Amino acid sequence: MPAFTHTAALWALLGIPLVLAIHFLQRRSRRVTVTTLFLLQQLQRESEKGNRIEKLRLSIPLWLQLLIVLIFTWLLAGPRWLRQDAVHRIAIVLDSSASMQAFRPSAEKAIRETLASILPLGARAELALLSTDVNAANLYYGGTSGDLMASLSAWQPLLGTHDFTPALRTARSFSGPLGAVLLITDHPPSASLPFAAKALSIGQENANVGWAGISVEEQDGQDFWRAIVRNYSASPQEREWVVSSGPQASAPIKITLAPRESRTLSGPFLEAQNALRLTLTPDALTLDDELPFVRPQPKTLALHLPVPKNLATQEIVSLFSSYAHTTVAKEAQQADLQVITWPPSVALEATQHACLFATPSQVANPPPLRGAIVGEAHPLTDGLNWQSLLVREGMVMPRDHLDRVLLWQGERPLISLRQTPAGARQLFCHFDLATSNARKLPALAVLLHRFLEQVRGEKIAPESANYDLRQRLTVAHSRLESASPLTLKIQGGKTETLPLTQAHLLRAPATPAFFEITQGPQNLLIAAAHFADSREADLSNCKPFDERASLQTEQVQSLQEPDPRWRPWTLLLLALLLGSWWRGRDKTPAPALNPLSGPSS
Repeated sequence: MPAFTHTAALWALLGIPLVLAIHFLQRRSRRVTVTTLFLLQQLQRESEKGNRIEKLRLSIPLWLQLLIVLIFTWLLAGPRWLRQDAVHRIAIVLDSSASMQAFRPSAEKAIRETLASILPLGARAELALLSTDVNAANLYYGGTSGDLMASLSAWQPLLGTHDFTPALRTARSFSGPLGAVLLITDHPPSASLPFAAKALSIGQENANVGWAGISVEEQDGQDFWRAIVRNYSASPQEREWVVSSGPQASAPIKITLAPRESRTLSGPFLEAQNALRLTLTPDALTLDDELPFVRPQPKTLALHLPVPKNLATQEIVSLFSSYAHTTVAKEAQQADLQVITWPPSVALEATQHACLFATPSQVANPPPLRGAIVGEAHPLTDGLNWQSLLVREGMVMPRDHLDRVLLWQGERPLISLRQTPAGARQLFCHFDLATSNARKLPALAVLLHRFLEQVRGEKIAPESANYDLRQRLTVAHSRLESASPLTLKIQGGKTETLPLTQAHLLRAPATPAFFEITQGPQNLLIAAAHFADSREADLSNCKPFDERASLQTEQVQSLQEPDPRWRPWTLLLLALLLGSWWRGRDKTPAPALNPLSGPSS
């Protein structure tokens, strides 16, 4: 079957009933003068009342005129025929934003309708289905639309706001320069898509209420959770929420939220409760209707502090005692981090994390150091202001050639970091706290906090924490050759085992759930994953948008060719016009007038 470039030209077929209507009408009778009366018997019976409808009489001019209308319509419509070597190459890109969860049935219906409208029955095709998640595998590549629809079950739209360009580039490489690339999303694009892709938005404005975040705070020795619930719609919404711990759940509590309102709900952790789940009445987007969370329990660092025998050591003990989730170890061998004044009483081991401060100078009232203070770019010092630091002359601790200086004053190092071959971190502060104002600066407190967090992150010990969906996980674990692989257990879901070489690929679950990570018999992490992307939860900007018509036109132009017989059709049209005129002209010669005969009709 051909496709027509100008389908509106088919209205020209209305000329067929017009031609028939003309042939239904009879011509008005004429007065003819004859010389004899016997000729009256050979005259055909004519209408004496003028134009009126009678029985249609088939004639050669009628058939010629009908053919003229048909051929003229055919040429105006511009028929195009599918090339013999034509292959339909279509790449469909699915938006993997989390908001697409609310429109999954509409997306599947849109794909089915698109393939039915673009692919002719029995046409050869190369189909590709992929998502905008560049880290996910392609969903389908083949030639059968049924298999493509079956592969949709692997599509998991769970990402936040992201760029579609890499996925559209891959789709264009699949379809080639003449193929079709269609992006299915839930909101109209703000500008034309790259790589000549077309957009189809199947979104509709929906009212959504969901959890937008969770925090746990300690008050008077008891932990309290605070959860934010938000109404993203422009109309008031009423929901019910429930808090549960294991099989036990509270009675449903009604909550009414004004348009765009956010409200904080709170409650305590009971003594035996370490994990809770908040549940809202389900709506269009179900990802933010559940909020599982655990009581955070960071790993505790054991610090070995110096004996507070003078002002400098007292300042050190007071400074490190103010950090949370730390304890004091009596023995250095039991400590995760040693805090030492230089020179140390015993040799510093290469396997020991340490923070070292210089011993106060023996000179009374030493002069202050002079020169510009310059900080190096490093995660420990980023964004910190050291310009008000006042340090006096004193002992300079020896430096290793591999030490990284983090802070300079002139040519003198003030703070340096050593990474030993055994993996230990050792922070050197080349000044004493007693004669400097470093104890009063926020920069030093933040620097030491970051350093402690780095040491805490490398400690192999159990911890509890809350994460966003699909957030990358960094879990300290044994890297020995004999060490067991890591095991990710999702409550009510699958259990996955990862070799140590793939530990950097660990992510939180893709749906709200409790989970844990173990290595052999040792428990490393007890956690919960929840959805907290307020941009994706807002469905008020979702609107329909469709560019499939232009996509189908481009496919017709690229895969089909014009009618190669348009010249013979044109010549035939001209011949029919001439034949219709020739057969329809009046061939009866005008009779001669005889004055002796009277008029007759």
